Amino acid sequence: MSILNSPDYQLEQSIASLFSSVTGVNVYTTTRTGAKLFPYIAISAKPVRQLVTPYSGVYDMQVSVDYSDTSAKVSFSTFDSTYLDIFACLYGTGESLQFEIQDNSIDLKVYMARISSQTPTIEVGKRAWKRGLVISAIATPDPAGGQAGLNFSKFLNSQYLAVI
Repeated sequence: MSILNSPDYQLEQSIASLFSSVTGVNVYTTTRTGAKLFPYIAISAKPVRQLVTPYSGVYDMQVSVDYSDTSAKVSFSTFDSTYLDIFACLYGTGESLQFEIQDNSIDLKVYMARISSQTPTIEVGKRAWKRGLVISAIATPDPAGGQAGLNFSKFLNSQYLAVI
């Protein structure tokens, strides 16, 4: 999707805002083009399927959060320490992951969020450390959010076409 008001974009932005307290790390989402500068966090969300029924607007989402840094300049212990700082940002206030994501989102309602897997890898060709996790979330666009202000009267049908 990756449209600015799509659920995957909103979820990426909400999770990216959780990492604002980590210093010295660049945060990129899927809308970012071009090279990524080390060290970085890459966030990519994609809808797996719609729940309840097709066209319900309730999405089962998978979000991959990958942290990468160069192995030429950073030791594994420093890399691992920074990864643990990133991991701690997901539960910064001691609340649930669902609450943390929902607290940073305006146009998205998050019903459930949990870490479903972690993936430690070493990319030898690029001489980089890479470690990631996958967040499973159930979310829907918030009806009280950005689309609620649209006027669907007969005189303003052009707004209706833009949403489709």
